[in-house]
Amino acid sequence: MPVSIRDVAEKANVSVGTVSKVLNDVPSRIPTTTRDHIRQIAESLGYSPNRLARSLGRRRTDTVGLMVSGLKNPFFVDLAETAEELLMEAGYQVFLDAAPSKHGTYQVHAKLRGWPVDGVLMWAEEDDDIAKFLGTGGEGLPVVYLGYPRPHEPQSFVVAYDLYGGARSMAEHLIARGHGARGSGLALLGPMTPKQQSQRDGSLWNQARARAFRDVCAEHDVALELIPLPGFEETRESGYEVGRTLAARPLAERPGAVFCHNDVVAVGVYRALRRAGLRVPEDIAVAGFDDTREARFLDDPLTTVATPAGPMCRRGVELLLKRLRDPADAETLPASERQVLLPASLVVGGTT
Repeated sequence: MPVSIRDVAEKANVSVGTVSKVLNDVPSRIPTTTRDHIRQIAESLGYSPNRLARSLGRRRTDTVGLMVSGLKNPFFVDLAETAEELLMEAGYQVFLDAAPSKHGTYQVHAKLRGWPVDGVLMWAEEDDDIAKFLGTGGEGLPVVYLGYPRPHEPQSFVVAYDLYGGARSMAEHLIARGHGARGSGLALLGPMTPKQQSQRDGSLWNQARARAFRDVCAEHDVALELIPLPGFEETRESGYEVGRTLAARPLAERPGAVFCHNDVVAVGVYRALRRAGLRVPEDIAVAGFDDTREARFLDDPLTTVATPAGPMCRRGVELLLKRLRDPADAETLPASERQVLLPASLVVGGTT
């Protein structure tokens, strides 16, 4: 049977109330020697506090929800590991809610819905909202959004990378290398919905990256093709399928370079092109986004844009802890400190 707080009290020869105050760090006049004695007894008996019971009494759970877009992408694995490490150091448990795919949205698969948490770190596009996925349980819940800037919501707490700047530097790099003048120009590969694809409007698809690529190509009079990922899936398999299709095109109809939504997709494209006998980057260049560890271990390290999960997650955790521990002060922060924009830098590898 698990050791109870009553067992600790009997062994220490003190009241249950005294043990409860000591183990829950409740301010009191209990002598230090008594506190140390109770903690030693609790440890020797193997006492483990009932977190649910504690949360009911203290009206907080010491648990933070972490909502990410699946774990197939190693970027989100790094983000989850970093968040858990930092939050556990701060005394919080992490409840992970990972949507299996872009189609498997939090709204459909939200494990977090109905669970009591003190706050949430949420990977979200700029139009996603916590209440949209958690219903009334998300109203008033301290949340820090990760991933995409939210300039239209200056009151929100956000940590994001400069996706526009990062994509722009990639487009300029590809054009400077001469890839835009080969074949049918440049291609942009990502998870467009059928509606976005039919409208051919880059601003609708991951707005910052598509807009940056479109702007640079227009400035240099370079043709730009938008290629949707099969099934709207951001996976190696989808990238591989697109890579096979590109390899089968006649040379004149094949883009000189393909810029992929993330490194995972780029790895799939790269493998398909190589297996079809094409040279990368001589016949077609490949670039990604994120700078994941996997990208560095290709035969030719991938050219990508560095947006490491670690620094973003650290800033997000700092903001969330401030909201949890000093909410009044957090609400007085100006928009410049609520909305943190980190630089995204070009990493040139052997694929361009």
